Amino acid sequence: MTEAKEKTGLGVFLARHRLAVVLCIALVTVLFMLGIPRIRTDVILQDLFPQDHPYLKLMIKFGQIFGSGGSNVVIAVNAKHGDIFKQKTLNKIKAITDEIILWPEVYRLLTSSIASQNTKVVKTLAKGEILIDQLMFPDVPENAEEMALLKMHIFSNPAYDGILVASDGTAAIIGTEFKENISYERVYSLLRGVVESYSDEETSIHVVGFPMLMGWIYSYKVQMMIVFGVSIGLIVLILITIFRSFAGMIPPMLVGFVTTMFGLGFIGWTGINFSPLLYVLAFLVGARKISHAVQITCRYLEEFHRNGYDKGNACFATIETMSMPNIAGVMTDAAGFAVLYLAKIVLMQQIAIIMTFWMATIAAASMTPILCTFIPLRGASEKYAKRQAKTDWVERTSMAGVLFSIGSGRYVVGGMVIGIMIFCWWAMAGMKIGDPTPGSPLLWSDHTYNRDQALINKKFKASSENLVLFYDGEKGSVYDPVVLNTFEKFSKYMDNRLPGIYKSSSSILDLIKSSTLMLYDGDPLWYRLIRKEDQLTSLMGYLKNTVGIVTISRFIDASMEKAQITLFFADHTSDNLKHIRDAAYAFFADNPMKIDKGEFKLAGGRIGMEMAVNEEMARSHLQIDIMVFFAIFAMCVFCFKSVVAAMMLTLPLVFSNLVAYAFMSLMNIGLSINTLPVAAIGVGVGVDFAIYLYSRCIEEYQRQDGWVN
Repeated sequence: MTEAKEKTGLGVFLARHRLAVVLCIALVTVLFMLGIPRIRTDVILQDLFPQDHPYLKLMIKFGQIFGSGGSNVVIAVNAKHGDIFKQKTLNKIKAITDEIILWPEVYRLLTSSIASQNTKVVKTLAKGEILIDQLMFPDVPENAEEMALLKMHIFSNPAYDGILVASDGTAAIIGTEFKENISYERVYSLLRGVVESYSDEETSIHVVGFPMLMGWIYSYKVQMMIVFGVSIGLIVLILITIFRSFAGMIPPMLVGFVTTMFGLGFIGWTGINFSPLLYVLAFLVGARKISHAVQITCRYLEEFHRNGYDKGNACFATIETMSMPNIAGVMTDAAGFAVLYLAKIVLMQQIAIIMTFWMATIAAASMTPILCTFIPLRGASEKYAKRQAKTDWVERTSMAGVLFSIGSGRYVVGGMVIGIMIFCWWAMAGMKIGDPTPGSPLLWSDHTYNRDQALINKKFKASSENLVLFYDGEKGSVYDPVVLNTFEKFSKYMDNRLPGIYKSSSSILDLIKSSTLMLYDGDPLWYRLIRKEDQLTSLMGYLKNTVGIVTISRFIDASMEKAQITLFFADHTSDNLKHIRDAAYAFFADNPMKIDKGEFKLAGGRIGMEMAVNEEMARSHLQIDIMVFFAIFAMCVFCFKSVVAAMMLTLPLVFSNLVAYAFMSLMNIGLSINTLPVAAIGVGVGVDFAIYLYSRCIEEYQRQDGWVN
């Protein structure tokens, strides 16, 4: 083997010490692999939302008292034939309620149904006395008379009719809230256990809520691994088809394996949580690494054939010619992810850290020519050279297109590009921030979760999509009629302003109105809030002593200084979130948020959390896009020492980004925490190919007379 001794530098060093380099990389790979068992794969609720946002700060503060509202789950028991008012069905509702209350993963006080102890009914006794009793606890009705009385208590009470029980009596719901930072695998196991245990020919069970959604995603981990395995098999098949030998396939796959171990090990050793929502990004990064290695393998085969099958010179020549584009590709890839740290969402910042390091490991693709020297590649090189010498229909078509684009058709092509950009700019204006469709876009529209969501929205005035208005004031200030009056006015205003979205509300008002109704002999005109402070104070004191603070603690704290009202809506689509937010602030434009003894605060619940993340995405995504392009431009200037080169490489990315966003808009795909990272990696993919093509163009231009020879 001849060596180019007159040449010096890193390329010669690596070519001469190939075995030592491979052994060092193998050792480092093993060290990283030791960190893989330490990987945590949890979905942590707080990581998905901007913790610095005022809404999230409210959730943290009031969540310690009333629960966060973001981990609530709604379980619907649906009668397939007739209504639920049969002993067997009611016993199921009671059994599910009793089972859920015993789960340590839930807030017991926030678990409610017609069979729970905290669901009350106001009854009248002799001489005007009223009694507040459990609705259906501890036992279900045993005869027709008791069943009829239960129906009367439910359907005569607006707090239960359509909320805990469907207005047509065909279904009932059990609501609960899971604790923060729980295992969603455990949640899925518990909830699916309920579905499987209580579903039969008479009854169907339907479950919605963020914990259930995350549980479904967890349940597909095995399927995701199968898809990734099939994809890897297809990559191998494509490489064999391209190189017509296993020899040309082995180096890229080895590079992909080694760099994947680097990334996974980094995650394990640093302790950063690796959410299942990031699995697809990990696979995309792996595909990028293989792509880099394929580029370098092709160049090695070319140099191997050109240098008379001399491995040393081929290795040196490949490293010498491919180092700059490889480094430029790595730097731009890493920069594309690093700027995601600008988003004030923990998951996005974790993506930035993990993927920036993982992209940086693509530099290991530089070892591809070294790996090639250990594999007999003469046959593969000859086949590759023969195919390169041929001009098949793809190459002829490509060449015709190139000649047309830089020749007589350049004005036509330029006009088409400008026209496409104008159209894409127009289409991009309709792109939504957040989820554009009801249910979850992470799952197919006909998925069980989305069908359950549709059924519950159809049958009930309650849902898992809730907005919470908080009150925070002086001790005992909840007794002030202004507080509860504002709650009532807010609920009515949202109902009138958003008739197609608003469903119902839940607060201490329901119990107060029911008690007032009974005090006035069941006259429907008196199902309303008492306005006088002394009467309201007396009634609140009576409820507190009779019902117990445990029951009303869902709505008011023990010191009577904090309270909440929960409003239920049909969904959290991006358009509806805007309508809800605008309506809520429009109400407080005409009503004071601050009163003498306290202050009203927006916004909590699942709706508030989604508003917060959408506002953060709207704030950060344009900033991130600009910074991505600026970082890529700066990296290209640094690597090629040319502003013109940077513009040639960056401007096509702007064009492709417009096309991508226009496609998302036309396909009704929202820009969210799930899609923004994919868009970032897409920019990196585009510039990688541009860098390799530009580098080769510079090289070939120096060898040939003009652009076309």
